[in-house]
Amino acid sequence: MRRFWEKYLAKGLAFLILLVLILGMISAIAVFGGAVMRFFGFQYRSVGSILLFFLLAALLSLPASLFAEALPRVLYFRFQCPKGFAVFLYLALDTLATAAGLAIVDYFLDSVSASGTATLAVSFLLALWGVRDALEEKKGE
Repeated sequence: MRRFWEKYLAKGLAFLILLVLILGMISAIAVFGGAVMRFFGFQYRSVGSILLFFLLAALLSLPASLFAEALPRVLYFRFQCPKGFAVFLYLALDTLATAAGLAIVDYFLDSVSASGTATLAVSFLLALWGVRDALEEKKGE
């Protein structure tokens, strides 16, 4: 039994630390996004509903966001399209993917109410945050 705990304790602690870090990042993004969206009419019942809103939206829009990052990278690195076009395409696709996720969660979650302007504004800000990494060449490519 002692061997079991020695083997899996480090993995369990690493998983918990990673989980806490991820939830902390989502919480920071949710509070920032909620503050920005509040200027555009975002309404919510509690801080927990904001966290749930952004967590569900992140999970829902993840596949489309991955596509939004991959397509401009392929066009830029493989087919040598202009960098400005690739950046514009990334911003447009990632903004639409995030906005769609936020809009779907807003439709089904009664504890929050977000306007289309608020959704687009925070989606664009989140896309701007990731644009630097979107076209950066990674080692091993």
